[in-house]
Amino acid sequence: MSNLLNICGIVIASSQYPDATLQQFYRQYYHCEIKAEQIKAEVQSPSDLSMFFPYQDTWWPVFTIDQISSESFQKFIHNGIRPGIILPDEVFGFPHYFLLKEAVSQGAIPIVLFKTEQPQYFAAKATFSTAIGLRPMAAFVSTGWDENLISQPAGSYIIQLNSANLPLPSREVRQGQHLFYSAKGFNGHVSGYEIIINPPADLPLSNIRYPQLGISWNFNNIDYESTPEHVSTNLIGYIFIVLSIVVVPLDLILTTTYPDLLGTF
Repeated sequence: MSNLLNICGIVIASSQYPDATLQQFYRQYYHCEIKAEQIKAEVQSPSDLSMFFPYQDTWWPVFTIDQISSESFQKFIHNGIRPGIILPDEVFGFPHYFLLKEAVSQGAIPIVLFKTEQPQYFAAKATFSTAIGLRPMAAFVSTGWDENLISQPAGSYIIQLNSANLPLPSREVRQGQHLFYSAKGFNGHVSGYEIIINPPADLPLSNIRYPQLGISWNFNNIDYESTPEHVSTNLIGYIFIVLSIVVVPLDLILTTTYPDLLGTF
């Protein structure tokens, strides 16, 4: 059952009432209180909400692996713009690995999928990705905002719009050591600061702005911090990375999952 929400006079339908953290973000960045709405007024789409809160319109492109050969991806690369590339969630074989490696060598920035119910999966995959030259610079959350994200390791989290729930404000949202960015497919407009997933080739290249990049994780009680400059960890952490280089070919051949394989160390 949908909840009708009144946000500065704009009515949005959401499957859930927003949590306290999301309400705080709306007060901080949109200067709006979120209230329950009883009257069935004209309901706006969550993807259009950012249009009602004008701001300097800037954006950054992020692509999925199936778009690496697309005209749009190549257009950004050839114009010296470094797009994000979301690493596949599933175990990928050598053809996909070399495709991703080539994209990264051209300037693409790796991003790893994050699931709040499986944080160790992200940690394992981030460690593997670092070992094979695809060191992640951000986490990608495909299921929309989750308040549990504020208890995860520090860094940048890209939150894809969930059409059933209230989106993040289209701003660079800072909460302690976390940075949250709203992401969506292109729907005809960019409002505020947004991450655009698989943007079309005819979008102008103006107003591109990179997010603040960097992500941390904890694997086997070892802390890792990936920044644009390097990855920081302790001696045992670096040993895990080196060992991962040896283990990765076995993972590709046996198609076991990252956590299962890394858990044998």
